[in-house]
Amino acid sequence: MIEEFVVYKRRRENFVFEKRGRPSDIKVGILMPMPYNAAVSSLFFQMAYTYVNSLEGVRAYRYVFNLEEKKVEALDERLDPRKLDLILLSLPFELDYVTAAYILTNLNLLRRLKGNEKPIVVAGGIAPTANPLPLSDIVDAVVIGEAEEILKNMIYGAGELNAFKVIEEISCVSMLANSDIRRKCFVEDLNNAPHPIHQFYSYDEEPIYGYGVRVEVSRGCPYLCAFCMESHVMYPFRYREFAILDRIIEKSIDVLKIPRVIFYSLSLFSVPNMDILLQKLLKQGIEISIPSMRVEHVTKERLELIKALGQKTLTIAPETLLPTYSCKIGKCYNVDYLIEVLNYAYKTGYSHVKLYLITGFPGTTMDEELKSFEKFSSSVKSIKKRGFVEVTLNPLIPKPWTPFQFLPPLSVLRSRHIEEQYRRIAKESGIGISALDVEWAFAQAIIALGDKNTSKLIIDWALSGLGLKGFRKALKMADERIRSYLKNGWQDPPWYRYVDIGVPKTYLDLRARYLKVL
Repeated sequence: MIEEFVVYKRRRENFVFEKRGRPSDIKVGILMPMPYNAAVSSLFFQMAYTYVNSLEGVRAYRYVFNLEEKKVEALDERLDPRKLDLILLSLPFELDYVTAAYILTNLNLLRRLKGNEKPIVVAGGIAPTANPLPLSDIVDAVVIGEAEEILKNMIYGAGELNAFKVIEEISCVSMLANSDIRRKCFVEDLNNAPHPIHQFYSYDEEPIYGYGVRVEVSRGCPYLCAFCMESHVMYPFRYREFAILDRIIEKSIDVLKIPRVIFYSLSLFSVPNMDILLQKLLKQGIEISIPSMRVEHVTKERLELIKALGQKTLTIAPETLLPTYSCKIGKCYNVDYLIEVLNYAYKTGYSHVKLYLITGFPGTTMDEELKSFEKFSSSVKSIKKRGFVEVTLNPLIPKPWTPFQFLPPLSVLRSRHIEEQYRRIAKESGIGISALDVEWAFAQAIIALGDKNTSKLIIDWALSGLGLKGFRKALKMADERIRSYLKNGWQDPPWYRYVDIGVPKTYLDLRARYLKVL
């Protein structure tokens, strides 16, 4: 029963809106298909809650998903999601689609079941922007790009009698029922974009990345690494200026009373004056948490500065140890310099350093990979602390709007057995290693590169359970059209006919040929 599927679980939170509503108010649900501690780390969740409640005649209601109990948790009020006018569904990753389909199925709100009845379910995020097609039977609409500039029109449109038609006419909202190409919306000047100051969290459930002020420094990335969908979809690179960041941090810390800043950026040290900002935070006694860094952005001075700012671990993303291949994918660096950085990080007193590596790039062999890892492992044996270097190994997952989009999903399974070899080498040299399960990576690739037919596979998976057992069952039921692109990939990607993110197709073709994908 739906009454048992949706439970009211109000947290002991630091900041919530106590907004008096009226029966005529437009009711907007913000649904995060993930646990509370992950949801509160989403800046969209924070921003949407503040922004929606700031509008006259509108009320926001937050919902998260308890993965263990398989229940939706209402955070603000015991309101049945079916009584909402609009549901904003945040889907940052492809595997979130399965959870979303499970939730909407149990609420009887799947698009293919409810038709043009409220609430209108609108999905957004990086993955849906790149390819909205796998959501065709799941949601009513997808926002292509960034929502800030259209959110107000979409919310008030949901209150109209002809709400579906009003929302369909918004420029970067795809209803998926027609073949019109929707061009990506994006904020041209990030300095003028809203940023949540009053960020909520629970005193009893520590968020991922810990407690602190979450600050979006930039969007996109200037490097456009070949494997990175986010940098392509979020292009162009934009950042907040020093004075804006300084003001956001000052106001947020004054409100939240937590002297710690968690930075969000794909390339933090590509932002001008970042070192100056960090020096200022150090003088103010404020701690920080920074995202993964490019190898060439790591210097001795920055290592010392970041350590002095309270960060105990470091994450570096070389992606490959093959010197002849790194520049081809946008990760130019010197392996000897990386080893020097690791040794200095050890001497500086970091507890450990995590390295991101990707296995299975086309044009490379497993033998080349393993030899380069053996050579690297021998070079870090001088670091006596076992597990100081931790490698996170991920299979190459082909994604839309990258040069690897032409690879078939089955290419992921090329990396099925190499993890064991990496572990053997790592054990001998004292390197810690973790790896994404290849089957999960395969499932992610199927969704990322899917068309409208993939929507049924996602729903079948949700109905069969949210784990890999459910995935295998759904895959067995998949029709021949899905099996075709699993094996052969796409020569003419179907998302081209629905989405324009502003990246030239010629560039993707030429870079794919350069990388020996085509």
